[in-house]
Amino acid sequence: MFRKLGFPICGIIFLLLTLSACGTSGKEYRGNPNNSTSSNFGANVEKGDAMDRAYQVQQLSGPVSHNNTKLEYSQYLSDQLHTMDGVNTAFVMITNQNAYVALMMDNSAIGTKGLTKETNNQGTNKGFYNDDNPYDDSLPSNDINKGYNSYETAVHHDLLSHQFKQAIAEKLRVLKPDLMDVYISANRDFLNKMNSFAQESWKGHSLMPLLTDFNQTVTRVFGTAQSLPQD
Repeated sequence: MFRKLGFPICGIIFLLLTLSACGTSGKEYRGNPNNSTSSNFGANVEKGDAMDRAYQVQQLSGPVSHNNTKLEYSQYLSDQLHTMDGVNTAFVMITNQNAYVALMMDNSAIGTKGLTKETNNQGTNKGFYNDDNPYDDSLPSNDINKGYNSYETAVHHDLLSHQFKQAIAEKLRVLKPDLMDVYISANRDFLNKMNSFAQESWKGHSLMPLLTDFNQTVTRVFGTAQSLPQD
């Protein structure tokens, strides 16, 4: 009986092993190199992907304005972004229906920005924060990044990779589904200013007196002209 069943059983086992091997081989071969992971934002983006972006959405179709009438700092959303790969520090400001993110990057993810180095991380014996002024190791209380011996910033938001901004925007939209748009920048001046805004909030102060300054700042940082998808 077993001799009679031996060939079919062996044949079935061989067929299963062959299909399994083909499936594995096919998966490896068909693997899309453009797919990024939570810790690697450096892969290339297919052209169609940028059209489906979750940040600066309104600027895809035309000019925008930053005439916000409400402003508050969200500690919760800031903390949630802090847990993401590539994010060292984040400040999330919420307006009427938009979120504005100022962030500082670390090396826990690949491909967050271009190759241009904006921060001097060489380290010095003197001047921990500023090697141009080695006898002054102080850091202004409102500045979280001076560009010396600190984490990375990027002068323009277009220098941040699409995948990195997309991951941040998607997470914010999941946590706060009523958001109309998301703006993300690692500009050092913007980061330091949002740090000072957060400090006001931590003191229990309303940010409404700073609204005009905020609107002028985000208009300068993000612009109002139509923003085409990155290639």
